[in-house]
Amino acid sequence: MAAEKKGVNTAYKKLLADIAAGTPEHLYVFYGEESYLKSHYLGKLRELCAGDFAEFNSAELEGDRLSAEEFFDATDSLPFGSERKIVTVRDFKLMQPPADFKERLPELFAAMPEYLCLVFWFDAQEFKPDKRLAIYKALEKHGQLVDFEPASGAELTSWLRRRFKAAGKSIGADACEYMMFLCGASMTNLITEVEKIAAGTPGAEVTRQDIDRLGSRVLEADIFQLTDLLAEKKYGPALVKLRELFDMQNAPAAVLGAVARQYQRLYGARLAADERKGEAYVAEMFGFRSSYPARRLVAGASRMSLAALRRAQELCMETDLAVKSNMPDAERALELLLLRLSQVGK
Repeated sequence: MAAEKKGVNTAYKKLLADIAAGTPEHLYVFYGEESYLKSHYLGKLRELCAGDFAEFNSAELEGDRLSAEEFFDATDSLPFGSERKIVTVRDFKLMQPPADFKERLPELFAAMPEYLCLVFWFDAQEFKPDKRLAIYKALEKHGQLVDFEPASGAELTSWLRRRFKAAGKSIGADACEYMMFLCGASMTNLITEVEKIAAGTPGAEVTRQDIDRLGSRVLEADIFQLTDLLAEKKYGPALVKLRELFDMQNAPAAVLGAVARQYQRLYGARLAADERKGEAYVAEMFGFRSSYPARRLVAGASRMSLAALRRAQELCMETDLAVKSNMPDAERALELLLLRLSQVGK
């Protein structure tokens, strides 16, 4: 979806048009980060192709243990009680197929049966297109490579408002931005959060207080809070937050990496502020999908000097080296890091 703004994801727009018109292509490759959209539109294709006999006209094949015989049997067999059938192949090594696929796949792509909709789906395995390969050229010529990139902030806001409306609730744009920050911007996770928050909100409108009370926080949101506390010299509350993160089974290495990354962002935000560049610039620089985290970052950076932020990054690097040197108590190392960070001057 985000690629649409760049003018490159015409395949995504064509997929939507194919489904709306009831005329699916014979060959698709579904890949990209947004798993919710991949699942949603695969479901739409199944509804369109399998008809009332989905048991006979929809096949799912696992690419990591797929034989050529199983694959070509599935693609060659005729549909039952429908004009079409759909075959989904999950996480198949499409750019480097096994020898017994290598020659037959381009032949199949060039002469796809009229009844067949073949979807190569990538989720657990990353799809890395190689435009030099003959298999890629065959895919590009005869099929649609659909990259499901993360939605933009505006798209997510519209989507969230529609989902809450369907659940009988309203939500403002500012609350949507806050929810993306607190709960993360993955549609797959957000759909569960919408259901939970809508069910637990007594009023007609979902507020930030409802989101705080009912939403599940992602690590990044907790790290924002942690570094804000450290900037305010509140070591005690910061230590409580750190131990909460450990209690939630966050690995010390993951927490340390997130803290280090946050100080890098704060440093970048401070440089941007010194050059009189605003929140929009910071949001673009760090790939934020709403202005809320950029606003938080700019505010946090304003409380620390460039020298202090450089020192904070040095302390994170020293702790990282200590942990990687098999320090026996990584949690204790992070507690000590927080103490030192809380003492860094402004």
